[in-house]
Amino acid sequence: MKILVVDDSSFVRQCVRKYLLEQDTSNEIILADSGEEGFKFYQDTSPDLIITDLLMPGMGGEAFVKKVREIDKTTEIIVLTADVQKAVREEIESLQISAFLNKPLNKEMIFKTLSEMKG
Repeated sequence: MKILVVDDSSFVRQCVRKYLLEQDTSNEIILADSGEEGFKFYQDTSPDLIITDLLMPGMGGEAFVKKVREIDKTTEIIVLTADVQKAVREEIESLQISAFLNKPLNKEMIFKTLSEMKG
């Protein structure tokens, strides 16, 4: 599976990458440090799954998800965040995301969410 991870924290990107490779060593992981870079990589690579932070400088996760959804309604998207208000969460969920995960993240959360998405 081709997975795009978008987060302004290098630590979070590396942790998510490590967890995804532990889950399946054949996963192809693409890392982006901003919404702008993430959208460029999304257009260039057509990932199967996007995992994005919500709060980032520049183009944040909400704007990034909206841009993806304008052209693609089917790619699975998981949103990560440390803290989000109810109204923002509802707005994000209206964009047909697959899951919402709270930080701090751990490998069990990722494994459980991916397993549930596979159905």
